[in-house]
Amino acid sequence: MALIPAAGGGCGESSTPSPSIRSPSPANSDVEWDSFDPQAYVRHNYAVLRADDREILRRTRDFFAETTLSDACCVDVGSGANLYPALSLLPIARTLDLCDWSASNVRWLSTQIASYDELWDPYWQVCAEHPAYSAVTDPRGRLAQVGRVLRTSVFDLPRRAWDAGTMFFVACSISADQAEAEHAIGSFLHALRPGSPFVVTVMLGSRGYHVGEHLFPAVALQRAEVVATIATSAYDLDVHEVQPPTPLRDGYLSMLLATGRSHG
Repeated sequence: MALIPAAGGGCGESSTPSPSIRSPSPANSDVEWDSFDPQAYVRHNYAVLRADDREILRRTRDFFAETTLSDACCVDVGSGANLYPALSLLPIARTLDLCDWSASNVRWLSTQIASYDELWDPYWQVCAEHPAYSAVTDPRGRLAQVGRVLRTSVFDLPRRAWDAGTMFFVACSISADQAEAEHAIGSFLHALRPGSPFVVTVMLGSRGYHVGEHLFPAVALQRAEVVATIATSAYDLDVHEVQPPTPLRDGYLSMLLATGRSHG
């Protein structure tokens, strides 16, 4: 989750530092990401499985199950303190890289990879409603086997390194600069090999968010511009807008879920 280049990962080529992006809006590199409190974030966002997350997870599950992909190098970019995108990749993963820049998030992810907390069990139960997922009888053990955590920036991902990927609520929440949001989406899609299935989610109209006592920046993305950005590097797009019955927090309009395949 940072503009600062870091070592890349994946199953493919080495990374190349991206050019810096200058903007009058607060930039990603201006943020103290190591102050991000993953425990506070989880308590507020995921302690109870919400209807909107259930819908997103169900659609993500069905999308990956229908790809019939297996033995794949998978990635979740900007994992933060959210484990359910990684859980959605388990049945198809030979390897699963969880990438984040925040040192505090990396530490939290490392503990969850080893044996994730019980609060994620309801999320896996949603996954296991599909036969492709219920066949994974020990998801904790499976994640410990295939998962690894990489401290790396979304802007420094290697190209064409993974076979499938997720990027949940990242482009909208790493700076207040729309150019950086668009760059993050492009970097993620270019990190996938041609034809790779992917899922991207964003908050629409987001105006920033608190984690504990810290305020983090966001960019007020609109549906049309997000879809247009994804479409430049992908095909077979399917887009769903999820309207929460009760908002997760103040300062956003809805959640957007996009599935498709990368041009690579």
